[in-house]
Amino acid sequence: MIKKDAGGNHGGKFPITVRSGSAAVKIYRVRNGKARNGEEYTVYTVAFSAGGKRQLRKFSDLKAAKSEAQRRVIALGNSDGMVAALSSADAADLVCLKEKIGPLGITLQGAADIICEASKLVGAHDIVQACRAWSVRHPAAREKQSLTAAADKFCEAKAAQGRSARHLGDITSRLGRFVHEHPGRNLGDFTSPMIQSWLDGLRGTAGDPLSAQTRRNFATVLSGFFEFCRTRGLIIENPLRDVQRETVTGKGDPEFYTPEETAKLLAAAPAKLLPSLAIAFFAGLRTAELCRTTWGDIDFQQGHISLGADKTKTATRRLVPILPNLREWLLPHRGDVTAPVWPETNFGYIRAVTETCTAAGVRRIENGARHSAVSYRVAATGDVARAALEAGNSPQMIFKHYRGLATQETAEKFFNVRPPAAGQAVITFQATQ
Repeated sequence: MIKKDAGGNHGGKFPITVRSGSAAVKIYRVRNGKARNGEEYTVYTVAFSAGGKRQLRKFSDLKAAKSEAQRRVIALGNSDGMVAALSSADAADLVCLKEKIGPLGITLQGAADIICEASKLVGAHDIVQACRAWSVRHPAAREKQSLTAAADKFCEAKAAQGRSARHLGDITSRLGRFVHEHPGRNLGDFTSPMIQSWLDGLRGTAGDPLSAQTRRNFATVLSGFFEFCRTRGLIIENPLRDVQRETVTGKGDPEFYTPEETAKLLAAAPAKLLPSLAIAFFAGLRTAELCRTTWGDIDFQQGHISLGADKTKTATRRLVPILPNLREWLLPHRGDVTAPVWPETNFGYIRAVTETCTAAGVRRIENGARHSAVSYRVAATGDVARAALEAGNSPQMIFKHYRGLATQETAEKFFNVRPPAAGQAVITFQATQ
């Protein structure tokens, strides 16, 4: 029979204790103020112990709370009876089991659930054997794997597969930034939300958000890296699996610099940057291509820049003409044939261009020098196919994005931006001879 505390009708006193043998369940009353309609409302909480933890069930009705309390106390009383019926050996086994699973942070009920579920999958007598086999295939489950060491292995594997220098450079640059910004991390530390947050927060050297395409490129490299680690048992799951991929939409017409802005940027450029910046403006090389170009690639005698397949985005050899004004910009800075025109990294080049824009008081346009070169070259020649061949793009791409952006008159002025003559302090726009 269920007994209650003194005051059978409770007399409005709380908590109410419902008992059955040594088992007890309490009902608490909490007034939570007024509802939206202005009426007061009360919550009745049934508190009991289950699985070694305190459990709470809340009700808006006292009758329902009493019914739950009675059900719970009967269940607890039955459990007490079962415990009392345990033999000394069973009780000792129970105590021993509790001591063993204690450090694992799970309850007896939790341990029983895990064993039952595992038994359904592999059979009760094969659980340990199955776990050992799984552990061998997934060392990440038992030992930490360094992010830096795994990144080195990934890059070495790609190089061994014979990937192009351009492809390896892109991987090294993007993965290198990820590793640099997560010092001391292990592979197992990364989750999908963590990587999503990092991708969303990517910024350029000037602090401006990167484009959707650039973030998508970073995600592609990271996905390949983590998949490499997963297939080699270094991690269990690829955290990029649930990362949102950017949808890249058209941006409209490319922005480019005026001849006056071009002159200001070249005038403000430091000597180290000037040759590569002039090539970007008047030959239209991409940033990555510039950073792979050596002075030996610049053939002043033949009048072109020769880019091998290992240096171009399209992995095909390309010849870009050295126009007269570009020749004048480059000759005073000509270096050893093995020396790079730009001696630092891609990011270093972008940083230097950004600083030059600030010094010149000119807005920074992403890929602005290349956009300028292609736009004015199309206008100057009137030949889309020729401009496409020099730029390393398809004629369809050049026709769609660059045709009609600049006038022939402005293009002539652009390709006559020349360095100051002896005794001059400023850059001039020489007329075509």
